[in-house]
Amino acid sequence: MKLLPIVFTCDDHYFKYASVVICSIIKNSDRNTKYEINILSEFISDENRALANKMIHSFSNFSISYHILKIENPEEYHLNSYMSLSTYYRFFIFDLLKNYERVLYLDSDLIVDNDISFYADIDFENKAAISSLSIYVQNLLIKNIKHDFTRDYFLNVLLMKDYNEYFNAGVILFNIKLIREQNIDQKFFDAIKAIKNPIFQDQDILNSVLSNNGGVKLISKEYNFTSGMKLTMPRLLVNAISYQLGNKKRNKWFTIYHYVGKIKPWQQYNSDSSLFFYYAYKTLFIKDILQSNKIVFKNSQKIKLWLISKF
Repeated sequence: MKLLPIVFTCDDHYFKYASVVICSIIKNSDRNTKYEINILSEFISDENRALANKMIHSFSNFSISYHILKIENPEEYHLNSYMSLSTYYRFFIFDLLKNYERVLYLDSDLIVDNDISFYADIDFENKAAISSLSIYVQNLLIKNIKHDFTRDYFLNVLLMKDYNEYFNAGVILFNIKLIREQNIDQKFFDAIKAIKNPIFQDQDILNSVLSNNGGVKLISKEYNFTSGMKLTMPRLLVNAISYQLGNKKRNKWFTIYHYVGKIKPWQQYNSDSSLFFYYAYKTLFIKDILQSNKIVFKNSQKIKLWLISKF
């Protein structure tokens, strides 16, 4: 059986959204792969742990572990207006999860809509990580769009040379073994002190360090799809039924759909929000998600979401 270690970094408030991601992994999982879920946080409540454990208990190839850490000198970590300190927790992965040779990091604002077991044995080609290009940042640089993230910042602060090297860090497979052997893990903390105000925070740190140490293997945007798409409930229902009937892939456009940006699908219902709620309705956290975001669906929407969640 293959082994795929997965890690999420979140606080207790955001844990319910990480649980939706975990649910989406379960629903698209490979029976011959063992998925070891690791949660890095400063605190996860007993209530949330119990709900998550209940969610995975009937799946023998899934486990979940909690790693509690304490950030010293939190003022050293630059944050913008809507990010929390938990975004920097990933720099502690290499010590806390050092017994693994590879670990897949996933943001908590995405959905896994196809099997991702290939991450368990994909070839690193001697690179420190595997990720997908950031289309947004690439467009900023190539088109020279007016933005704080300038070409000068890219070249002289991040010390990167090729626009095609900047990746989105929301989905990244770390080569733990190589990173530790080459002491790259310490370079992340050195970069936090050297790059005082990273515009895209820990993502900039990761890009700067890995582009100059170990390198990153870039794969298709299918595995970190960040473009908006009309994911209607009828389309989701057809895809779900097709999958239940034996289709190996739930859809052909993406494997991982990433809700980048400030507005999340649980905050404002958009054309792609149905995908999130398709999986959220399969979790024990749906009531909390709806109540905490004051979401009220029309009866027709509620019935449709409940119906598709059964597939």
